[in-house]
Amino acid sequence: MTLNDDQVAQLLNEGITCIGCGAQFQSEKAGVPGYLNQSKLHNYLASLNSIDDPIELLCERCFKLKNYNQIEPVAFDSTHFQQILSSIATKKALILYIVDLFDVAGSMIDGLSRFIGQNPVVLIGNKLDVLPKSVKKNKLANWLRKQAKDQGVKVAKSVILSADKGDAGQILLDEIADYVDDYPEIFVVGVTNVGKSTLINQIIKQVSGNGSVITTSRFPGTTLDKIEIPLTETSKIIDTPGIIHASQMTHFVDSKDFKYLLPNKEVKARTFQLISGQSIFLGGLGWIDFLNKQKISFTAYFDNKLDLHRTKSEKAAVFFKTQAGKIMQPVVLPGNEEMQSREIKLSAGQDLAISGLGWFTFHDPVVICFHFQKGLAISVRQAEI
Repeated sequence: MTLNDDQVAQLLNEGITCIGCGAQFQSEKAGVPGYLNQSKLHNYLASLNSIDDPIELLCERCFKLKNYNQIEPVAFDSTHFQQILSSIATKKALILYIVDLFDVAGSMIDGLSRFIGQNPVVLIGNKLDVLPKSVKKNKLANWLRKQAKDQGVKVAKSVILSADKGDAGQILLDEIADYVDDYPEIFVVGVTNVGKSTLINQIIKQVSGNGSVITTSRFPGTTLDKIEIPLTETSKIIDTPGIIHASQMTHFVDSKDFKYLLPNKEVKARTFQLISGQSIFLGGLGWIDFLNKQKISFTAYFDNKLDLHRTKSEKAAVFFKTQAGKIMQPVVLPGNEEMQSREIKLSAGQDLAISGLGWFTFHDPVVICFHFQKGLAISVRQAEI
């Protein structure tokens, strides 16, 4: 038995959504969330045995992303993301708040507490696998809780894991087991690219044995609407779209250069000793002048493929102008070349974090002047490692 035209029309009128990104299917306008060719959509629905059958269909964008690693930009209203988050405050819900351990400042949501009300928060630090193996999980969890507290978020529990690892789903299920029966809705929130959908796929695999369901990629903004997944008979997990932080470096470079920004394996710490009057370039993205009067020591945590080049500060501006895009890669997209320069004094034991790129840990007091793209977020914090 297959569906007739009236039953297909009924499903379309009720609204069906892409299993990959959560967008409602439509065939009217390509380049808009949920687009799928009308005949493909109709033929798939007509092949179902019942209108109650699960609909496991990908929109055109998710299909290309999943099978060919091709990203197609879509037009969407960012206020829709805010509306989804704002609705959580009125519900009885558990919040799984995921941040990227390699970009903590850049992956925290400003004003999260006003969106979620009094609901409990489990803070999840993801991508442990890209940090040096010497990192202590307990120490990192305590550090992460303090970062959240400084942002006004009260955390009930913090969990450190790697969503890409096969046991991540079970680790998280064990950690939230005491909450599941009391909270019918479990919202997963975070900015783009923190690994929300990857982690949810691991949970689905643990609960049902199925493989990946939600579309995942290295590209920002993969999930476009909320996606609901049953967890138990009385509870469900809801994946929400990632909040877009335009101040992250990923929004300043071409997607082909994400390989320099988003590590997918352990980052090797690189330690430097610099004398006064030296500068460090981060590929062709920008540079830092060191204004210290004596030799200082610091450690850099960036993707292993990103070249850190040392030169004399007096030659830095000319070197950047002539060599960025040649011997120094990557570079920013056209239109993002305007630079900001700022002098900062750092104490020993502090990090200088560059959103979406990495950070320096300073072992000695130092004054630096950074030269990076205008609009890129740069922050100082207590050392993460």
